[in-house]
Amino acid sequence: MTSAALRGASGYLPAVDALPSLCAPLVASLTRSDQRERFTQYVEGLLATPGRRSFRNMAARLGGGPTLEQRLHHFVSCSTWDWLPVRRALAAHVTVSVPPDAWVLRPVIAPKEGDNIVGVHRRHVPGLGHQVNVQYGIGLWAVSGTRCHPVNWRLLLPRSWTDDPVRRARTSIPGGSRPETPTECAIGAFLELMGEAGGQWPDRPVVLALHGVDAAAAVRMLRAARLRFLVQVDRTDPLAPGALELRRPGEGADPWAAGTTVVRVRPPRGAGPSSDEVWLTDLADTDPVALAALTASARAVDASFARVTDPLGARDFTGRTFDGWNRHMTLVSVAHAAWEATAGPPRP
Repeated sequence: MTSAALRGASGYLPAVDALPSLCAPLVASLTRSDQRERFTQYVEGLLATPGRRSFRNMAARLGGGPTLEQRLHHFVSCSTWDWLPVRRALAAHVTVSVPPDAWVLRPVIAPKEGDNIVGVHRRHVPGLGHQVNVQYGIGLWAVSGTRCHPVNWRLLLPRSWTDDPVRRARTSIPGGSRPETPTECAIGAFLELMGEAGGQWPDRPVVLALHGVDAAAAVRMLRAARLRFLVQVDRTDPLAPGALELRRPGEGADPWAAGTTVVRVRPPRGAGPSSDEVWLTDLADTDPVALAALTASARAVDASFARVTDPLGARDFTGRTFDGWNRHMTLVSVAHAAWEATAGPPRP
């Protein structure tokens, strides 16, 4: 089935027209023509397929049947193309077209059955009140107002995965991987994409909004990387807010806290918790309205994920490997960018 035949069958399909021009610079690092062709085809499948974006459903939607299903599976799970150059090319594209106000780090939690899919572990999920089997990843987003583009993803690997050689081999976990906390995973997602690119990327604050963030570790790592930041702190954290307010410079403050300010933000009604949010920042001289807008970028990401990225299959990957998850999430990001390019003016 051709793109022209598919057009109009889904709210995402106007974005199919944007794929040739969008994908051309993104596939420059793919050395084989069949990989470049499959790249665009997979993204088209993400945009065109209703419901779950599985290999089978996408192949059926594209009119290819079992043969195409196997090709899509191989392209993502077993192929050799490197996703990181693609993500850097995508980040360069979206930051030129829509310069960001902030880099936002937010979790993506995907409940999974069983424990054979890479990274799956038991974790307490806010809102559910109990532990469930999940893949826990971090998304790095370039945010400008309500325009939000995911540009990198990092999968949290607990010790139960990194220290098990059988699991590592079965799911293609890279040899250098080590166990990470959510805080380390989040900042790693930023540094992995941005760290080696020098001054290529816009210098914007990093907004870190994770449940259960290790505030002290986050500030230390962000400071070490010389990044401006806002870090959301759980109100139940023993450091928030009173303890931090007692640790001002000159009052016995720990070195990590020097120059860090506590900011309280009241979200709009219906947009978050009823009580104030608590943030740590080194942007003490920033206008309060601008600070509030930066904290709102985390809510903008949540809205964009729910409206666009999640329906495009961000939590639908049916493979089991580390490489497969990363390639799938890269292609979801490209599909998101194609949709944003054809979505018209941003919605408030």
